[in-house]
Amino acid sequence: MIPHEPGLLAAPGLLLGADQWLEGLEGPAWLVDASDWTVRLVNRPALAWLGLGLAQCLGQPAEALLPGLEDQVFWSELRAGHPGQLASDTEVLRPQGLAQVHRRIVPLGVPARAYLVTVQDRSQEARAASERETLLAELRATLESTADGILVLDTAGRIRAFNRRFAQLWDLPEEALAEPADAAVLDWMRRSVLQPEAYQQRVDEINAQLLVSGTDAVALLNGRLLERYTQPQWSQGRPIGRVYSFRELARSRATAPVSAGASGLDGSTGWPNRHRFLEELDEAVLQARDDGQPLAVLVVEFDRHALFAADGSARARGMDELVEALRATVREPAQVGRLGAARFAVLLRPAGESAAEALARRLVQLATRPGPALLATAGLKVHVGGAVYPQAGWCGEELLQHAEKALQRARGAGVAGWELHRGSTEQVHEGRRQQRLEQAVREGLSSTAFRLQFQARFASASGEIQAMEALLRWQDPQEGLMLPPRFMPLAERAGLMRALDDWALEQAVQQAVAWAHKGWHQALTVNVSGETLAEPAYARRVAAVLAHAGWPARQLELDVTETALRRDPEAALSNLDALHRLGVRLVLDDWGLDDCALNWLRRVPFTAVKIDRRLLRAVPDHGAEADLVRGLTQVARAMGLQVLAEGVEHEAQRAFVTDTLGCQGWQGLLGSAALDPRACERVLARQVRPTVALALR
Repeated sequence: MIPHEPGLLAAPGLLLGADQWLEGLEGPAWLVDASDWTVRLVNRPALAWLGLGLAQCLGQPAEALLPGLEDQVFWSELRAGHPGQLASDTEVLRPQGLAQVHRRIVPLGVPARAYLVTVQDRSQEARAASERETLLAELRATLESTADGILVLDTAGRIRAFNRRFAQLWDLPEEALAEPADAAVLDWMRRSVLQPEAYQQRVDEINAQLLVSGTDAVALLNGRLLERYTQPQWSQGRPIGRVYSFRELARSRATAPVSAGASGLDGSTGWPNRHRFLEELDEAVLQARDDGQPLAVLVVEFDRHALFAADGSARARGMDELVEALRATVREPAQVGRLGAARFAVLLRPAGESAAEALARRLVQLATRPGPALLATAGLKVHVGGAVYPQAGWCGEELLQHAEKALQRARGAGVAGWELHRGSTEQVHEGRRQQRLEQAVREGLSSTAFRLQFQARFASASGEIQAMEALLRWQDPQEGLMLPPRFMPLAERAGLMRALDDWALEQAVQQAVAWAHKGWHQALTVNVSGETLAEPAYARRVAAVLAHAGWPARQLELDVTETALRRDPEAALSNLDALHRLGVRLVLDDWGLDDCALNWLRRVPFTAVKIDRRLLRAVPDHGAEADLVRGLTQVARAMGLQVLAEGVEHEAQRAFVTDTLGCQGWQGLLGSAALDPRACERVLARQVRPTVALALR
């Protein structure tokens, strides 16, 4: 409390105890006596902020502590008998320098016996705003300097920024540049594409998956074909919006035919030059991603020294013969481009390795076939390098680079020949596998492509079936039935996990409802991926699925791994809290594999933990592993959690988890293998009180 002269503000009622409540204010504040317009009370924050002592403040004129022109005018008006109050921003000279402040002056009492002056220092906010303006100016300069069209949206779909190149590509009206109306701009984009419904459907898919990144093509009515690349915008570990980048690939052939003299074409052959060929290759890759068909790129190089050793007329004749030979060998719909003096590129689509090898052989044989005299007599060598999508790369530039590296290897042999870029066997298989997986998801998650199998979980006390774990399988047309470890990483890399998770949840609920109609009342446990758990709308989607099927939330368990939690902890916690409030039970899967899992047990309202199968492989024979599992079980119980075990394969393990550890439930090959739903029904029919839990793994 700041001392003051007794009785100065001791007016009846209103100002009694003013010194106490003034000192209770957090910010700088003081009272001005309306009888003589001098400062009578000052709190400690005000003295510290002003850098003055108490004696320097008390008794000073009202405008002395804030001597700005607006304050002087305000106090003069009050002295003249014109009551009022003041609230505005001003600048104040402090010992540390000029400060940006917001001060309020309000009367106390009717009529006013005193005026309360409060000050809020906004210097830091002003500096931050200035820095933001500087950063925004730099951002605008950066956006304007790029050759791509950039559009930045926040999570609500509002436009945060775009550059003039974006406006040019989309032919935005001039008024949109100065003051963009979000809805009008986005509607303009929808009305500017050749297929508005398909375009809007894709936009909705992107908006529904906040963390997805991807590339596709957009055809505009103005004849442009744009490559659209989208990725989330991050700040402090959280997605705050989305960035779209648009690059013109080529003019639509239907609206903008290319003539031989157009820019980007080689003058002597009429074929695309390197830049134009890359644009067409990028367009072909985008189409290949959509239809799942492979494509091949060949780079053909002729021995220019042998070809052009003759005089000028022979050299021209040799080039003409070479172009005609290529035209006769490379038939439509293959596309040819000229990369250099005697180097050409060929785009084959659709075509795999066998088609690329067949054409490479024909190209190498050009110099030995009967035909043009110069080609046959010049001792011409032909070298070919090739690369196939998707095994050799995922964009045009990467494919062309791999094809040219393969050409260098072919040329290094010293004789005419060809080489195809070949990664490791596993890389080749993985590329093909991912392409088939993407195609299967795009065509729809049909029952023939994906399915659920179920493995029983047993109650330790009674030995009855306690749960059925649903395992996702993919029926690959070439490699047969595939387990999750072989295709889940591919799905994560391609951004397909949300589609798979949603399909598995819906199928699991439908199967549980069908079993319920037969008298088996099942609880469902869905093991969700980190990609899906990080989506803000995931909890709402789960609630919608349950409501649509009429399945109670209390009979749903959600299996979550620590890896899934780490992808976006804040978004995951938000979803899990919402699901917990809904009534869903939460289980920490793979318990014991990570050192930091204990932290998640404190932050997430789990009801149980599931000991990972990899920890049970060595128990009970190996003492160290057995002690570790015992310790993990004790920790879980101390936190009020149930303990489950998976991967039980022999009787000694079962006795260990049930008798020694006291786990409430266990599963593994000792009890049951994974079965199709119909086979599971025969098992369930033998149980008196079956309870089913489904978990996607």
